[in-house]
Amino acid sequence: MNSLRLFAGAAAAALAFALPSAAHAAPAVAPSQCEKARAVAEMSERDYQDTVRWYKDVVAQGGHPGSIGEHAVADAKADRDRAASQAQRICGP
Repeated sequence: MNSLRLFAGAAAAALAFALPSAAHAAPAVAPSQCEKARAVAEMSERDYQDTVRWYKDVVAQGGHPGSIGEHAVADAKADRDRAASQAQRICGP
């Protein structure tokens, strides 16, 4: 009976040490989810670059985009950062 308790204790300890490493493992993600997340991140990057280019063109032509233009650039940057973060979470490092 003592050997059974010893075996059960050893098995429980082994399981306790195995669980944390499994919890930190990368989540299983379908490749298509990762591809979609990367495509969204790339599209957000292009949108941000286009918005910055538009802003600079307006300024170069002597205009001032005003607060609306500044907000557009800030929003595009936030969208870009959010999409890149999401892609990194889904696809991993």
